[in-house]
Amino acid sequence: ILKKQMEGKKGELKEVCRYTYCLRDKTRKGFYLQPTSLPSPNPKCFVCRNAVINLTLNANEWTLAMMLKRIIKKELGFMEPSLTIGSSIIYEEGDDIGEEEYAAMIVKKLVDLPAGGVKHGTIIRIEDFTQDLEVDVCIYQKDEWEAKDGDDTPIEEEEKFILSGDKPAVAQSDSNGKDGSKDDGATNDDDDDEVLVVTAGDSNNVTEVEDDSVEIAHANKNSNKRSIELDDA
Repeated sequence: ILKKQMEGKKGELKEVCRYTYCLRDKTRKGFYLQPTSLPSPNPKCFVCRNAVINLTLNANEWTLAMMLKRIIKKELGFMEPSLTIGSSIIYEEGDDIGEEEYAAMIVKKLVDLPAGGVKHGTIIRIEDFTQDLEVDVCIYQKDEWEAKDGDDTPIEEEEKFILSGDKPAVAQSDSNGKDGSKDDGATNDDDDDEVLVVTAGDSNNVTEVEDDSVEIAHANKNSNKRSIELDDA
């Protein structure tokens, strides 16, 4: 259906397709189906933009160990990454995985890795379950790298790469902040609450009492003082 909808039309998906809501009650025009435009992709969302980061390097010179240290951990911030190419697991870390298990793998050149190796157009899936991070890295092959103008210093191989796209961000937990704010709020309410009891007919007769002696409804939690007019006995 989608392919048929796209035939003969140019533009993005959101310009061609529509959300369609089925309404319980008909509209003023008598319709029960209400179409609406698709929202634009969120540029900060990895799902909306296909979760792909572009990485340009020389796969004939880079080893897996170099990419893990320089790019995956240092640049992208993964702590315990797992790498897959297609359905093949190339590398993974974890508490139950020993270093010797992938010792022979990390010294290999990227082009010599299993699942056909890494070459131009290869997509490497990187996941870290300890941080809830996941991203696809699309490899672009570049054989020759030139030094910057006026700089004759040779470039180390680990610096010969170009990484483009937004880096994945770890979701920060704010549970501590929430707990602290609740504690502070509870402390402030107990310390600052005061009640002024005003007897009807004598506005000058004001008596300060504790909260426990008068049952009141907290209509305004932000007020530090409240006035209650009591009926004459």
